[in-house]
Amino acid sequence: MEVLFNEQDLVDSICIYTAVKERIEPQQVEVDLEFHPSLGLVASTSALGRTARLHEQDIIDAVAVYLQDYHQFVADHLQVNLFISEKDGFTASIQVLNN
Repeated sequence: MEVLFNEQDLVDSICIYTAVKERIEPQQVEVDLEFHPSLGLVASTSALGRTARLHEQDIIDAVAVYLQDYHQFVADHLQVNLFISEKDGFTASIQVLNN
């Protein structure tokens, strides 16, 4: 099975992931997605006056945590691939593996 995330789904996942780590509400987190040639997809987060940078693996982890916590997927059975295109912006394709 494949699950597709649009840019807003990625932002929501990062907000929730950051909120859990910081023990705050997801609404208190601001996210800016960027692409850097040397780093790949990067998310800059701002919460309670603090900023952080999440790299691709952090974003993949955020997607897996979101799907596990909110939709009862098994995080270890997810293969997350991130993409960027001019048409769709930042997206993700999540393969649900049957193990």
